[in-house]
Amino acid sequence: MNITFRSTVLFVRDMEQSKAFYTDVLGQKVELDLGVNVGFVGGLALWDRTYVNDLLYVGKMPPGEAPAPPMEVYFETAEIEALAGRVAEAGVRLLHPLKEQPWAQRAIRFFDPDRHLVEVAEPMPAVVARLAAEGLSDAAISERTTLPPEVVAAMLGSECCD
Repeated sequence: MNITFRSTVLFVRDMEQSKAFYTDVLGQKVELDLGVNVGFVGGLALWDRTYVNDLLYVGKMPPGEAPAPPMEVYFETAEIEALAGRVAEAGVRLLHPLKEQPWAQRAIRFFDPDRHLVEVAEPMPAVVARLAAEGLSDAAISERTTLPPEVVAAMLGSECCD
C-alpha cells in the first residue's frame, strides 16, 4: 500500500491574515485558494478553523474534550479502503471512519498515540476520475468538488473554460 505524505494543515482563526503572513512574510506562493482552504506550493495548507470545527468536531467529541486541535498531518492513498481496514485492525482511536467529505473526497481521520490528528484521503485526481466515471460532466465535477473548472479539466486531461 502506498501512503504519501502531502501536507501539514494549520487550522487558522483568520484566513486572510494567515494567508497574508505566509505569502508576504514567508514568501509562500498560493497554489489553490478555495476560500476556507488554501494550499501553498510545497504542501503547506491552511483551513479556516471555524469551518473545521463545524465540519469535524461540533457534537462529535466526548464532553470535556477541546474542539479541533490547531493542525493535522495529511496523507493520501489510492487504497483508502485498505488503509481504513488497517486502522480499524490496529484499534486506532477515530475522529471519524472512512466517509465522503462535502467536496466528494473520501477520508478517514484518527489520532496518533500523542493525540495528533491524522487525515488520510484519496487523491483529488482519483476523486475527479471517480466522479467522471459516474457520468458527471466537467462542470458538475467542478461544482461538486469546489475545484476550479481548469483544475478539473487538467485532472481529466481535457480542454477547458472557453
